[in-house]
Amino acid sequence: MHVQRILAGISLHAPNPRAALTAAEIAAVAPADLEVMTVLASPWELVRADEVEDLRRTQVGSPAEVAAERARERLQQLAAPAVLSASRVTYRATFGWPSVELVRRAEETGADLIVLGNSGQGAIGPAENVTAATLRRSRVPVLIAPPKHEVYQRVLACVDDTPRADAVLEAAAALGDCLGVETVALHVETAAAGIAAGRRPWLRRLEDAAGGGAVLAVETVVRQGEVVSEILSEASTGPDALIVFGYHRGLNYGAAGAVTTVAARLLRRTTSALLAVPV
Repeated sequence: MHVQRILAGISLHAPNPRAALTAAEIAAVAPADLEVMTVLASPWELVRADEVEDLRRTQVGSPAEVAAERARERLQQLAAPAVLSASRVTYRATFGWPSVELVRRAEETGADLIVLGNSGQGAIGPAENVTAATLRRSRVPVLIAPPKHEVYQRVLACVDDTPRADAVLEAAAALGDCLGVETVALHVETAAAGIAAGRRPWLRRLEDAAGGGAVLAVETVVRQGEVVSEILSEASTGPDALIVFGYHRGLNYGAAGAVTTVAARLLRRTTSALLAVPV
């Protein structure tokens, strides 16, 4: 994972620039280009019906053009103080479903990372749970900033015994190097499986990576118990951590009871920063 372009989604409905702040901090150290984006359901959110005739008469622009310009101005007013640390910032406003437009824009621009705020509606708008819907569609990692801004001091990679853990470790180590913080590989075993039996596959992959020259300088931690509870316990122990985990695209992570994966339970239970890596 090499971060060169970052897309941050910000709401004009429930403004909170924490996603822009998090994105700007990563953009500053990567270094990377940052685009801050908002999505409106329709032009009528920012253009009144009684303005239409004046717009036609003065030929200022269509309602959509005027609404987009007003949205960009509001977005810049909201986010500009938060993105001072990023050297290259652009602003964009568009219309549609937030998760669809965010993922489309990420693909158009070749973004390496999408950043959202962790709020009830995913930090873009009231029409959908944007965090869950974006995860369902995105082909690039999605960083979910916590309600309270944190300066990350650890990157906590949640690894299992499958080959999919390689992508999680790679993304975690890359982000840890980028931020200049410690990367920790966390493996959780159930009591029935036993710690000794579960360590070998994922530890072997770390050793193989080191032997091949792609050295992953990570600390390893093994816990025993219920997976999500142990991840949250480890994250709450010590300095503020960014939790990195893998997830499957196409699943519904938003509705309670819709899926029971580790990723879904992490999204529902934690207020920590999360980096979701599609695997």
